[in-house]
Amino acid sequence: MKTLLTDFRSEFRDRILDLLWRQWSAFGVAGHGTQWYGSPIDPEALLLLTCTVGRYDARLFDGMVEWMELNGQLINVQRLKRIIATEQFAGEQVLRAVAATVSDSVSAAKWATTVISRDDACQPVPLFFLKDGTPMPIVRQPDKLFAGHGLKRDPYEARGVAQVFRAELVPNLILRLRAFFGVNARCEIIAYLLLNEQGSPSSLARDAYYFPLTISKALAEMRGSGFLVSRVEGRRREHKLVPGTWRELLLGEECPRSLVWPRLFRAIEILWEFLGDSKLTDKEPLAQASALRRVLSKSVVDRAETSGLDFAFGNLAANPGETLITFAVGRIKTLLTIMESPNNK
Repeated sequence: MKTLLTDFRSEFRDRILDLLWRQWSAFGVAGHGTQWYGSPIDPEALLLLTCTVGRYDARLFDGMVEWMELNGQLINVQRLKRIIATEQFAGEQVLRAVAATVSDSVSAAKWATTVISRDDACQPVPLFFLKDGTPMPIVRQPDKLFAGHGLKRDPYEARGVAQVFRAELVPNLILRLRAFFGVNARCEIIAYLLLNEQGSPSSLARDAYYFPLTISKALAEMRGSGFLVSRVEGRRREHKLVPGTWRELLLGEECPRSLVWPRLFRAIEILWEFLGDSKLTDKEPLAQASALRRVLSKSVVDRAETSGLDFAFGNLAANPGETLITFAVGRIKTLLTIMESPNNK
């Protein structure tokens, strides 16, 4: 049964794909539309969401794989594992196939051991889908690497659409720091303190997706440099970078907002899976509203509201029955508009 919720699928899909295109364009993947000029991009979160959403845009997906072949050494595999374990992203099977493909490239050492162990019992399923949700036809011999991970697609071929990332772009802050300092927790620490001005070890570990001990040890060592200062506030030790030097060097005149992209992108992925469920149209509007309420309350609202966006869903309980659908679609559209804006407001 068609409702506002099922009719919203197409708009939601197109806007999320456009957002991913913009972020990959900033990273150096040639595509369509304008590149991202908002908050610094989280490479691991972008990779994970693309493993799910990119299945509806083969050109975007293969652009990601090609970019990984060139820049995959800048992906933090340990942090990727931590994000997967914490947020439970859905694209693990796809990520295994991407890791297998990238492991044959210049970043072989990093991806020599795949992120998640392979499940040999899985039945082959289509990798790509058309806009209406039907599997994309395979016209050639299936790709052997992807087939080995239970995914059917035409052979992957690099198309020359990816390049080395542009270090001068503020959205590429994390990649720039990793290229200079190495792929380690200090990059996320510096980025967090640049964008938030100060932070405690617990807040850094939570929002940067590292173990608390890793953050505490790195902060203790970094204090010896003279570039990091700290003071005790109550029971917490707050840290901040020495004013001026780092902000001018890495951000210039820009003041980007700090976003916890893994948390936000997992909320988006949950909505993507809910709206894309083919069984949704079989439900009566009241049943759709009930299912939507559960998804929002359990998995989406808290993630979206604690991601750093200037956004709140509002009171779900004030919208009983089917009225929740109209309310929720309106709030999700607002969420997308804030995400798409350069200042995330």
